[in-house]
Amino acid sequence: MEFKSHKVIVESENPFKNDRLNRQPHVDNFSTLLENISSPIVLSVNAPWGQGKTTFLEMLHAQLVNKEHNSIYFSAWETDFASDPLQAFLGEINESIEALINGDEEKNKAWETTKKAGSHILRKGLPALIKVGTAGILDAEKIIEDESSKVMEGLTKDFLAEYTKNKEAIAQFKSGVSKVLSNEGGESTRLFIFIDELDRCRPTYAIELLERIKHLLDIEGLVFVLAMDKVQLSHSVKGIYGAEFEAIGYLRRFIDIEYTLPENDLDAFIDQLYINFGFNDFFQKRMLYREFQYDKDHLKDTFKLLAKAKKLSLREVEQLFAKINLVIQSTAENTYLYPALLAFLIIAKEYHYDNYNDYINKGDTPEKLISDLYAMIPQSELLDSHSCALVESFLIGAKYDNYNNTVGNSLKRHEDIENDENSSKEQKRYSDKIVQISTSFSGFRNSISLDSLKQRIEMVESFQFSR
Repeated sequence: MEFKSHKVIVESENPFKNDRLNRQPHVDNFSTLLENISSPIVLSVNAPWGQGKTTFLEMLHAQLVNKEHNSIYFSAWETDFASDPLQAFLGEINESIEALINGDEEKNKAWETTKKAGSHILRKGLPALIKVGTAGILDAEKIIEDESSKVMEGLTKDFLAEYTKNKEAIAQFKSGVSKVLSNEGGESTRLFIFIDELDRCRPTYAIELLERIKHLLDIEGLVFVLAMDKVQLSHSVKGIYGAEFEAIGYLRRFIDIEYTLPENDLDAFIDQLYINFGFNDFFQKRMLYREFQYDKDHLKDTFKLLAKAKKLSLREVEQLFAKINLVIQSTAENTYLYPALLAFLIIAKEYHYDNYNDYINKGDTPEKLISDLYAMIPQSELLDSHSCALVESFLIGAKYDNYNNTVGNSLKRHEDIENDENSSKEQKRYSDKIVQISTSFSGFRNSISLDSLKQRIEMVESFQFSR
């Protein structure tokens, strides 16, 4: 059984071979748009952290390359160790540009001029604000006052000469890129540049990268696609320019069209994780025992229900699956696992820790965790959900035995519903199921070993999961 799920590999010749989320139709549509759109233009692919932006961009890049377009993929996060974002950017795309030049001496000369001009484009967009942001100082008025003084002191012949030099360097930079992209017919060769994981970088690096490459954004032939979590990146902007700064408006300065990544097919993703983690093989062995024959479906159905209810990102789902995997790997095939309860407790520990801790460590009754369950799932859906009934029954059943009954009012409430003539058929049916399953654990042989399950769940804390 695998310890963790591996990154989706986007193969250059067949980008959709490992497409877990049925992204191909969206990639096909987006790539057609890019082929037909006029340049220069900047598009953004917006989605929260962990929703598959990188895989989408890698598929899009590979699709365009397979169609024999000029395309460059640049991961900002992998280069944020560099002191100068523009230097890192030019360094990463240099090899691709040289392939585009393909021995053309005039274009090669233009590219060399471009690189030299790039080295002279100084950091004037952020001045002391980056230093201030990293130091945690937020006195905006003081910043403006100090910077104004420096500008006045710098209005000398040397200062103006330096400004002229930088302006000329930017003009040379644009001219060089334009020559590299030009062809014999006078039209510009289209070059697609994908910039990924801006929201994962150091805040100062991400913002400075945008500030520095803005000189490239209006060059004929260039099509930029920026992947970002706009909300997260706006926090980075505010961290530099101040909490009251209009961060979303600032980001719009760089973007012409924004594309929001469609919601993921979470069912398909979880089905694939079952395969990746080897869960199918694990549960197949347990099918030898009649008591465990539904374990596979109970875990999957319950996890899907809760993941959708919590609106978990793909990355969060993957990390929670890795934790469930550790518990499963430490469970003998002939040992009760209570998969519906396991799925709920793993999620409760992550997002409702206080109630989880009180329930599992302090002998608390199940009411608080049951309230958390009810808060996740709409009432209309809850009464028809076998998974919810299992979770609630196990939460009660784990506290219900002949020796240590700590169920509080959680069981009696359902018994009252059963006997209440005003209760609906759906409520009675749901409560009847809770009472039957919960009370089936009253005997010693049938009791749920909460301590055993707790030990395996707590063991997960000894392992560190990267985010």
